Amino acid sequence: MQAGVESPGLFFSPTIKPVRLRAAVCAIGLAVLIQSSSSTAPLTWNDLEPFHARLESRGITKASFDAYLERVREDDARRVREGDLDHLVFYALQSTRFTRRPPIEPAISAKGLIDNGNTVPADVRARLSDLLKALDSSSTDPRLTYFRGLVRSTFPNASEREAALTREYTRAMKFVYDKEFVAQRAGPDAVAALYRARGLSTDTAVEAGFVVYNGLGILKALDPSRQIRRVLIIGPGLDLAPRTGLLENAPPESYQPWTVIDALVALGLSRLGDLTVIGADINPRVVDHIAQARTSPPELTLVSIPESATVHLTEEYRAYFHQIGAGIADGFIPPRSPVSGHLFKRLQPRPNVAQSLTAEQLDVVTSRLSSAPVDLIIATNILPYFDDTQLMLAISNVAAMLAPGGVFLHNEPRPVLGDITEAVGLRFEQLRRVTIASVSGGPPLTDVVMLHRKSGSK
Repeated sequence: MQAGVESPGLFFSPTIKPVRLRAAVCAIGLAVLIQSSSSTAPLTWNDLEPFHARLESRGITKASFDAYLERVREDDARRVREGDLDHLVFYALQSTRFTRRPPIEPAISAKGLIDNGNTVPADVRARLSDLLKALDSSSTDPRLTYFRGLVRSTFPNASEREAALTREYTRAMKFVYDKEFVAQRAGPDAVAALYRARGLSTDTAVEAGFVVYNGLGILKALDPSRQIRRVLIIGPGLDLAPRTGLLENAPPESYQPWTVIDALVALGLSRLGDLTVIGADINPRVVDHIAQARTSPPELTLVSIPESATVHLTEEYRAYFHQIGAGIADGFIPPRSPVSGHLFKRLQPRPNVAQSLTAEQLDVVTSRLSSAPVDLIIATNILPYFDDTQLMLAISNVAAMLAPGGVFLHNEPRPVLGDITEAVGLRFEQLRRVTIASVSGGPPLTDVVMLHRKSGSK
């Protein structure tokens, strides 16, 4: 998720990333895409024994549980679809690759839409028209190629695409307006409530790696001799088009699997050749991307959040950014087009590093991996998308996938999470606040990292 923008897990201290389908076949097709695969097992009522009383108090019983789970799967299909289409809208507004028209800042566009009685501005209609022409072109631009496949599969009737994109723009801008101009004034609880109903974003950013690196550093300090061999990353994401600040100097990439491997090796917690990292995402497009990276490691372009006259990256974050890649690449590639105001670097992971990486499709609320248990599970900027009931189900699956003594690392500060993790034997161990940047005249940009350890010997 894009740091400080779409991620509800990254926040300014002291307080903390629906339109119906037009054809039933589209809904059915997407629902099938996120069903449990042969490598996953569906969650059952018996798996949730610690939560039976809580679930029953919410009207979910043994008799109704399967129906509830099916409703969650169907809603997740909608949320995956809307998350992809959100990125399409943000791309349509900001990209400079398919049109010469000036970019439009989404929050400004959202306010203009609402202030003008939901009338789509002329400059937006012009950009959407240009995008449709570009989608019909032979351009091989990586983002345009991704969105071409999305639009053609979601809206197969070409004559209806302009109207469909206009509807998606209106839906996405309504969320942005509610977040930026309504919920922000009401407080963090109102923002959090929006995220528990919105589309499932694929956003990712280098800053999430800094949070994980700090958490792994704590783990190393607590247990210097510990060795981690199997790792599960839930929701590694894909950098497509964030809500604001779109950069197009490199193809879309999933950074987190690579930065996790790099951090584990750099801290001496893992050895290449004895490490498996599973990137598990609900979005099949993300899973395909990671699977392809195993056989064809991508050239990674890492870009920090921007510095300005008022935003200053901390020395700790700078040191982290400087050393990224030391464990997975043989040196760095000279910058092709550095981005002014950002830290910037390019690197090529070695082929033997890519062999540590695998990919699985997983909806962690409704299913779990059926393969061997893992030593470490990482879930950053994922848990805020779940309501409290879904959180119980997801944490039950997390606990089941961890080996005894295994560690769960996340950045969700919701108080209810403490009771839920304790109920499934995930003992809380550490919480640390991480500062990414200072902000002149305001609170710093921070995140938290939390560690839980599963009962039993490692």
